[in-house]
Amino acid sequence: MKSNGGQAFSNTPFEGEEWMLDWLTAAQLPRFNSKGALRIVRKVGLGPWLAGVEGSMLKAAREMALRQWSRMQQEGIRPLVWGHAGYPHALAQLPDAPWILFVKGPIEVLSGPRPVSVVGTRRASSLGVSAVAGMMDGMDGLDWTLISGMAEGIDAAAHRAALERGVPTVACLAHGLHAVHPRSNAALGHRILDAGGCWVSEYRWGVSPTRYTFPARNRIIAGLSLATVVVESNDPGGSLITARLAQDYDRSVFALSPAWCAEGMKGNARLIQDQVAELLHLPIDFPSAMGWRVKEERQDGESEKDPVLSALDPFVSRTFDEVVAAAEMGRSATRTALLKGELNGRVSAWPGDRFTRTFR
Repeated sequence: MKSNGGQAFSNTPFEGEEWMLDWLTAAQLPRFNSKGALRIVRKVGLGPWLAGVEGSMLKAAREMALRQWSRMQQEGIRPLVWGHAGYPHALAQLPDAPWILFVKGPIEVLSGPRPVSVVGTRRASSLGVSAVAGMMDGMDGLDWTLISGMAEGIDAAAHRAALERGVPTVACLAHGLHAVHPRSNAALGHRILDAGGCWVSEYRWGVSPTRYTFPARNRIIAGLSLATVVVESNDPGGSLITARLAQDYDRSVFALSPAWCAEGMKGNARLIQDQVAELLHLPIDFPSAMGWRVKEERQDGESEKDPVLSALDPFVSRTFDEVVAAAEMGRSATRTALLKGELNGRVSAWPGDRFTRTFR
């Protein structure tokens, strides 16, 4: 696994308000937000570097830092500096790790068990959303942490599915923590915080999202994660960037079979073709692909009372829509039940999205 070169910052606890104000002051200076400046700071220290900044520019930066620090304290936002206590170890190993993170919510979630990023297109199909639910059902019985970007589509579906299952979730944002983008996900963002999850960003208070901040954000998603799963993606698309970054960071990368993608979504096929991602035939296969053991499903006769199994015939296949209508469970719940049935050997899938109950 790759690591930052050069001299590290001292691995000491949080030094205090003045120390953090120095870092926030530096963050206001355009010249500081470059790899070259950060390399110098790692060698000589932040104080000497700031001493070389022109007086009026330094004063303006300090005033801005004071206002931001006051607001961050009011909002419960904690800054974490690379090389110091609290900064996530998995992210610190990256050659391009952010020098500072801003976190709203408990920082412990950033280093939770089995961190997995689930990503995909903003134009998610119903099949893609069902695949997210199926994957998470397959993780039932495991302690793990969801990482995603809180964008519309697959990201939002992943956060919602995690919340429904009591899975801790981290939302990696491409802007300051003063707001949630898109606004349509604001309620979702607050649900994440209320459930004990967190928001994280490398951008200070007040910074708005741009076309450049989203790809930069993706390296945090990939870097925090042990594995990245691409559910449904376009080519080109941000999910492909995340997957390639995860590969560069020596993390596991998976892409669902293109059969789970809406027509025209070519990203998953490209990742598999380019050997960036390992093929997952079924969403529920992910834990076994990682070598994780989950609790066994019950195999007794009570499954016969399952409305989906009751809707299936062992000799005549039925379309997915026919099963939905007969089971009266909704499309997402029906898809999840069918996936579980396939895993348990109770359901057989056939071409054309048709299904039968396994004859025993």
